[in-house]
Amino acid sequence: MTDEDIVKRVQSGDRMAFVELHKRYYQRIWRYVRRSVVDPDTASDIASETFLRAYRSIDRFKVRRDGSFSAFLFRIASNLLTDRARRQPKFQQVSLEDVQDLVEHVPSEEPIPLEQILQEERIARVRRALAQLPLSDRQIILLSYEKGLSVKEIASIMGKPSSTAVTSHLHRALCKLRNLLMGTESNISEGDAQSALEKTEEAGSSG
Repeated sequence: MTDEDIVKRVQSGDRMAFVELHKRYYQRIWRYVRRSVVDPDTASDIASETFLRAYRSIDRFKVRRDGSFSAFLFRIASNLLTDRARRQPKFQQVSLEDVQDLVEHVPSEEPIPLEQILQEERIARVRRALAQLPLSDRQIILLSYEKGLSVKEIASIMGKPSSTAVTSHLHRALCKLRNLLMGTESNISEGDAQSALEKTEEAGSSG
């Protein structure tokens, strides 16, 4: 069954059908939250709260108006992360476990070679640089690497007025990240340009 079919079953009274939606999306939501949360237990709490809120409000969910069910979940998770960060400033630490996709899309006029960034100490620098970005910049970067989310859905999740606003914000956020990374990289040679990280526009238009 499609997500829409399951949602309709839940709305018709088959509340146990929601278990299937939980099975389909819990790991995706947990991974998204985990990339913004240092403590895995906190990530689990936020992911669980995401599904609890989705369950409580599912009767008001309308696919055509609210987008896909996955976008609905990411919107709730994003709001929970924002609320937690506002209440607890130190919460704005990040744990970015997987950075390969991210660093490949960091725009740069003097690109950082992928081979160097993927070294353990460089990965740590990417994590620290991401942690310095405003929460909204971090969220839009992370959402842009979630497979299955369209730019339109990201606009809904982030409260953006248009797809253009999403791609513009994403590009600015990635440029900020690149500038932070360039400030920590002092041993980059011009000959490394051939291994540049050149896929920013693909990241902005994916989905």
